[in-house]
Amino acid sequence: MTVKQRQVLYIHGFDPRGAGHYHGLYRTQSQRQTKVNGLEISVSRRRRRSKHSHHWQLNTQRTETDYCFLGWDDIIRGLWARGWPEIISDLFCFLWAYILTGRFFVFARASHKQLIAGFYPVLYILFGMGAGLALALASARHLPVSLLPGWSHYPLQGLVLLAVFWLCMQGIKRLGDRLAVFWLLRIYAFSAKWAKGKIPGLDERIDHFANDISAAIQNRNNDEVVIIAHSVGTMVVVPAMAQALAKLDDPTLFANRRVVLITLGECIPLISFQTNAHDFRTALEQLGQDPRLLWLDYTAPTDGACFPLLDPVTSCGLQRAPNAGPRLLSPRFFTLYERGRYQKLRRAWYTMHFLYLMATDNPGPYDFFAFTAGPEGIAQRLKEPS
Repeated sequence: MTVKQRQVLYIHGFDPRGAGHYHGLYRTQSQRQTKVNGLEISVSRRRRRSKHSHHWQLNTQRTETDYCFLGWDDIIRGLWARGWPEIISDLFCFLWAYILTGRFFVFARASHKQLIAGFYPVLYILFGMGAGLALALASARHLPVSLLPGWSHYPLQGLVLLAVFWLCMQGIKRLGDRLAVFWLLRIYAFSAKWAKGKIPGLDERIDHFANDISAAIQNRNNDEVVIIAHSVGTMVVVPAMAQALAKLDDPTLFANRRVVLITLGECIPLISFQTNAHDFRTALEQLGQDPRLLWLDYTAPTDGACFPLLDPVTSCGLQRAPNAGPRLLSPRFFTLYERGRYQKLRRAWYTMHFLYLMATDNPGPYDFFAFTAGPEGIAQRLKEPS
């Protein structure tokens, strides 16, 4: 069956960049993918449909797709630690919620990459502060104080120490931003605060997303409804999807695997493993028990910011139905890129986490742009039973 009309709803990760960035990313990457899959996608201008959703149209010869960007970047910007006081606050939150409680080692057992990802910002900050202090002390100690009046030695050394340390910390901050060090720390702090219900406006935004998802499914003009979440967005989509499905009791809305959830680079355990995340686990188990939903979970073992090929439902002790829950898949990036380029991408860990949304060198079963704009339904592409 050819999909004539599709609705895509996309929830981004912990990224302060809004719809404009993702619209531009889709436009440029879909053009590059044309030489791989032969799919010529016309991408319209971006339009705001409501306060927190933007839309653009994707057109091919046979298929029209309404691509809806569900934004929560304003909430993220409110949580985005910009200066050292906020960064140190996030650091203490991480140490308290993960290290002192011992919870971090639960995450590390689930994915050894989290051991590296978690301690990477901590070690960077502690080493940077130590190196900055050592350089500041050395600078102050080697001042030519013998040429100065005796009364001015100590005040001047103190001023030099503070000035050099401040300059070092500014340099460490700038380098850390370029290396996305603090991005990881912010995500860990966000997850711990969310589990305790301390993210202002998030529950209301999830309700908004749930209403949009429900409306898209109920629109029978849509031959296919695809809900896509990336990175931390895979955490946000769980309660939104659960709320949307709870409102719908007409089985015909889900015929022929019409409703598809795709989670990319998921890090759901960051919230589901938290002891206080009772409501979240209830929503997660609901999704794991609902056979109406075709749930595809794509994670790459080379993606250090996710939990690769880990079942997000059973990993936190929940039950899933035999005919429901996520289908664990790998995009097999090593087959989608030329060898030389792939070796470079593997070293760019931040870029690796966004490869799910980008053009490839070679064709393969995983094709983000065929999923979102192609004429063939996703269930058909994967040869899923109706």
